[in-house]
Amino acid sequence: MCIEFKDFRLLDRLFELKGNEAYLLNMFTFEEFRGKNLAPYLRYRSYEVLKQEGKDTFYSTTAYFNNSAIKFKKKLKTKRLKLYLSIKLFKKFHWNYLVKKYSN
Repeated sequence: MCIEFKDFRLLDRLFELKGNEAYLLNMFTFEEFRGKNLAPYLRYRSYEVLKQEGKDTFYSTTAYFNNSAIKFKKKLKTKRLKLYLSIKLFKKFHWNYLVKKYSN
């Protein structure tokens, strides 16, 4: 898993993080260990370590049709914040549109 502590860009969109926030990306389980329900435990342990570092708010992004990642995040009881549509044309033109804000 990779973790960002500073502002970062994803799909040409700037995400600004506060001092207590972290962005978690690229969580995966090696194929030989899949199906053993390890990923939620790994993510939970990551939360514990980050809390020791003073981070108490965590963000991540998920592709809309990535069903395994969505299922994984449901196990962690994550909250959806926003849904974006990202369009990239010829690796040159890029647009992001806010489709929906979820209420908490």
